[in-house]
Amino acid sequence: MSKKKGGGGGHDAGGMMRWLLTYADMITLLMALFVMLWAMSNTDKEKFEALSGALGRFFGGGNLVIATQGAGDGVSVPMPGDISLPAMKPEEIAERIGKALMADFQRDGRFTIWLGERGLTISLAGSSFFDSGRAEIRPEVYPILDSIAEKLKGIGNDVSLEGFADTDPIRTADFPSNWELSVARANRVRQYLEAKGVPAGRMIVVGYGDQRSMYDNSTAEGKSKNRRVDVVILTEKPDLDRGQEIDPGKQ
Repeated sequence: MSKKKGGGGGHDAGGMMRWLLTYADMITLLMALFVMLWAMSNTDKEKFEALSGALGRFFGGGNLVIATQGAGDGVSVPMPGDISLPAMKPEEIAERIGKALMADFQRDGRFTIWLGERGLTISLAGSSFFDSGRAEIRPEVYPILDSIAEKLKGIGNDVSLEGFADTDPIRTADFPSNWELSVARANRVRQYLEAKGVPAGRMIVVGYGDQRSMYDNSTAEGKSKNRRVDVVILTEKPDLDRGQEIDPGKQ
């Protein structure tokens, strides 16, 4: 008498269930991808931001800046693995950094602060920071730079470090002119801030030489104030769009 074989059906059902779960996960991820691609091609920023929030809840954690074509700025989309910080508005920068620095150093005369169109400027001026013809930062001002670095680490704004020199001519092996000297001063401040934890990718180094003096170079005090580095906390990211390339062969 023949007997029916059994006992294998449970294994087949389990394998089919695992296959279906994997397939469902893949379909869900593909759907999220195509929805995101569709949103990036749509110039409606409000709708895209709403979608970003939904996708953020789906994926969870972190921030990723995605630039929408033609939008001119980025939209912050929560994604895993990125810890970038949001940029602050001018009034927030003035409150959080400007007032805090003034409180830390009780109106210290070695720096001045003002709020302008580009953002908040902390001007590190005078012989306290730089000797004539030199780019080395004097050690006694390290506490000021330490405080600036600590505050910059807590915001997402880009920082422009802009070096200046007085009108005394210089021609040395290190600094053939005041242009090189001003860039070196700004770069020294960048190196110090980076060593203290400010991300290198958020900093810009600029040198103006002796071409944009703010004080009278006919006096020793004025020259001292013109040997400076301005730490400019920008409220907008610099426009790095190259635009349309010009072909020199076409007239």
